[in-house]
Amino acid sequence: MRKRTIIPFVIAAFVAGACGDKHSKSGDANAAEVTTVSPETSGVSTPTGPVTPGPVSFEDAQAAFADKRYDDAVRLFTSYTSAQPENVWGFYMLGLSAWKTGDRDAAVRAFTQALEKDSTHVKSRLNLSRVLIEQGKAQEALPHVEATLKIDSASSESYRLLGRVKTELGDSSAAIEAFKRAIVLDERDAWSMNNLAKVYIGQGRFEEALGPLARAIEIDSTVAAFHTNLGRALERTADRSRLAEAFVEQVKTWR
Repeated sequence: MRKRTIIPFVIAAFVAGACGDKHSKSGDANAAEVTTVSPETSGVSTPTGPVTPGPVSFEDAQAAFADKRYDDAVRLFTSYTSAQPENVWGFYMLGLSAWKTGDRDAAVRAFTQALEKDSTHVKSRLNLSRVLIEQGKAQEALPHVEATLKIDSASSESYRLLGRVKTELGDSSAAIEAFKRAIVLDERDAWSMNNLAKVYIGQGRFEEALGPLARAIEIDSTVAAFHTNLGRALERTADRSRLAEAFVEQVKTWR
């Protein structure tokens, strides 16, 4: 049953791609990769008893971020980190908040401060790397990504970022291997599939791009970039038979 439904699904994706997001600057939207923290995992205790006016709480600042009031979140996390300078999560969230406002320099400072508190804070290294990539500083991002892999060599997210860094540095072979490794570690890593396909497209390997993109859309059909990139690949090849199932079988040979 599944094989009979894949072909029209991909054709529909191609049609959507033809009218997709023309303004997408990258096949990898950083915002889609970013995760925040909850007070329960931040190491911040919640006070009990009567509430009296006082310093900004992590919960208040986090609520502003969750409500997408990013300017407020920056202000609140700035206040919070001043009062609680030893909490790495405060600086991490300050970095995310500043990044969301478009202030990449402030985001870099906040993530760097988080790492000064805890050099093993993987989330800060990963998101610092993403901001540096956006700033065109892939070479500066590389040691941060490599550091996360030393901490967790089984991180699909870290390999995905390694692939992005290598792509920016013009090392397509290393980028392909990194994206493949990310997919082996997480068979639902749609962004690595999309990014792998973009490298293939850049090399003129359009048929090889079809399988990863079809599978990425199966996993998450809401991402316009996936449809757009699939449309680009389909326009340049007559062979539309390399679909998601073929790609899934191919991944097994990478292990």
